Amino acid sequence: MNEKYINRLRAALIVVFVFIFQFTYSQSGKIGQDKIDELRTKLDGICQPLKDAGVKVSCKVMHADYNKVLYEFDPEAEMIPASITKLITGAASYSKLGANYNIPTIAYTDDSNIKDGVINGNLYLKGYGDPDLNSGDIQTLAEEITKKGIKEITGNIVADESYFDNRYKTLSGSYSGDTGPSYWPYVSALCLDKSSGAMSAGNMLSSSLTGYGVNVQGTVISGVTPAGAKEVAQVSHALYDVLAYMLKESDNHSAITMFKLLGAKFKSTPATIEDGQEVVISFLTELGIDRYSYEVLEGSGLTRYNKVNAELYMKLLKYMYDDRFTFDYFMNSLSIAGKDGTLRKRMIGTEAEGNVYAKTGTLNSVSALSGYTIDKDNEILIFYIVMNGFGGNATDMRMAQDDVAITLAGFSR
Repeated sequence: MNEKYINRLRAALIVVFVFIFQFTYSQSGKIGQDKIDELRTKLDGICQPLKDAGVKVSCKVMHADYNKVLYEFDPEAEMIPASITKLITGAASYSKLGANYNIPTIAYTDDSNIKDGVINGNLYLKGYGDPDLNSGDIQTLAEEITKKGIKEITGNIVADESYFDNRYKTLSGSYSGDTGPSYWPYVSALCLDKSSGAMSAGNMLSSSLTGYGVNVQGTVISGVTPAGAKEVAQVSHALYDVLAYMLKESDNHSAITMFKLLGAKFKSTPATIEDGQEVVISFLTELGIDRYSYEVLEGSGLTRYNKVNAELYMKLLKYMYDDRFTFDYFMNSLSIAGKDGTLRKRMIGTEAEGNVYAKTGTLNSVSALSGYTIDKDNEILIFYIVMNGFGGNATDMRMAQDDVAITLAGFSR
């Protein structure tokens, strides 16, 4: 048997083995059409009666691994998303900042030498948009400052919120017929306990330092940290902790703060809500989402002028799923059916309990649910279901969403 014949035989065998492998792989990943038809019939039975009753319904389901659409119901409909907008904010934050990012609040001084225990000048308290900054953090910051041996501050405590602009109530009053002013949270780059402004943070730091025996000679004023100021101490919160609270509890303050933080980090300071919008639009464009198919004016979903469609959420959630490092953080930031967050009391005792990781959304005549379901094959399905224009109580809409999620959790290919 000559060498030429052996090489041809070897090449032929390689082709056969490749064909067998590809066929086996395709069969293992095949989703039977009969199974899809059965799923569609069940989901039609949930969505169609709502549409017949005059409710605007949009739903889409996709297999995360095979990128195959399993179901869609008016997927191109333009919908008000309510708080599933926070999925966009969360995904952009993880992707742009990185899962290991920490959001700091930093104390600076304009005194070049503090080794003598005296700050001859001001102490600046600068916020960088930590939505979870709390009284305990300020106490910790004061403690860290005293650990540096500081006994006296000859100047003022300067509260610096210049990382964001002073449009504290976001879009309140900007659009006719939008969500009322009382629903919009107070947002500042230096916001204490989710409600108090920069001066409150500054006053608390001054009191805490005094409590530790530091002689603060000046007063608390608003101002901007000068270039070249020296860091004295800082506190911070991990991005995962911030986003998990934002997504699980649907915290509007956290979402708008993170939206503006993205603007400050990647556009300009003091950041405006429009800066955050530009960063998010750029992120969605990178995902291949048509700019003219949606509108995201702010990151919480409070405005009724946000507009989305199913395709945006399929691409967004698929993108996050494919990011193997970040996905575990992102998925576990979501509410888990029957376990925690805004889904803690939903789908208990069903196949969906513990298997649905999703974000809820609620406004007047708006109800939504979108995220991931682990199905019977232990595979992940991406889903989106939004109802608009139903009026009155959202209970029936939530029940329908739960039925969709339970049906998906029971699906097997």
